[in-house]
Amino acid sequence: MAVKELHKRSVHVDAPVEKVFAYVKEPRHYLEAFPEQDRRHTGLAEVNLTPEGGVGSTYRLVGRVLLFFHMEWTMTREEYVPNERLVDHANAGGVFTFTFEPDETGTTLSAAFGWSSKVPFVADLVDLSWEGDSDLDAMLANLKKAIET
Repeated sequence: MAVKELHKRSVHVDAPVEKVFAYVKEPRHYLEAFPEQDRRHTGLAEVNLTPEGGVGSTYRLVGRVLLFFHMEWTMTREEYVPNERLVDHANAGGVFTFTFEPDETGTTLSAAFGWSSKVPFVADLVDLSWEGDSDLDAMLANLKKAIET
């Protein structure tokens, strides 16, 4: 099933690709990178990593949507190319892709969000419920800060 990419952002990180990749591949760092307003009502419930944290690893997030509705998402790592690419797919259809590219003074870290659904227009409806570009910018800024510290 094709993924409709809705948002993509990048940031420079003053660290080698290996360090950036090692940090980002950890599920708890994924959750810690979300904007504060999202972290307040979401938690990491269960992590099952394959060797190296690669394809087939899963982690479950629990939280509230619109502050009232209990939700659970299981993220499954669908792609794992060390120091190049990670793709985590939520059972609800959301897909996060991280890419890692060496640059002159460190790493260009990119994050993209897309939607995979058999139902037409679902991606567009989901996109109305959050600030995709600004949330990805916040996630990347939080990752950058944590890695460079």
